[in-house]
Amino acid sequence: MTVRLWPSVCLAAFAAATPASAHDDLWRVGVDNATWRAECSACHMPFPPAMLPAEDWQVIMRALDHHFGADASLDEKPRREIAAFLDRNGGREMFADSADELPRITATRWFTRKHQGAIRMWRKGQVNSLSNCPACHHGQNS
Repeated sequence: MTVRLWPSVCLAAFAAATPASAHDDLWRVGVDNATWRAECSACHMPFPPAMLPAEDWQVIMRALDHHFGADASLDEKPRREIAAFLDRNGGREMFADSADELPRITATRWFTRKHQGAIRMWRKGQVNSLSNCPACHHGQNS
């Protein structure tokens, strides 16, 4: 009987001992960045870097003067710091594919697949914004 349990015990011990990567839990930011958190949260929640690939974040960072209808321009030093942080911590390609002019988390296939109920509610006017993650994900990265 002990022999049969051994693989399960080993697997459970391995899983407990193996640290999860930042990409395994999108909400967890492996290494925080105070400039990113302060600047982005001045207008909205600081979206976790893993929710878009680094390339998409770079597109967004180059277009801060027309950031989804607002001028979110930054001085060069904080812009470079945030861009480097997003480049190091951006997500995997599974999040790429936003067809909008600027990449949008809410337009990726991953988001639309995971949030079908919220999208239906948004289309009916029952949800104000798909980008208001804390409305449903209470206590997440806010």
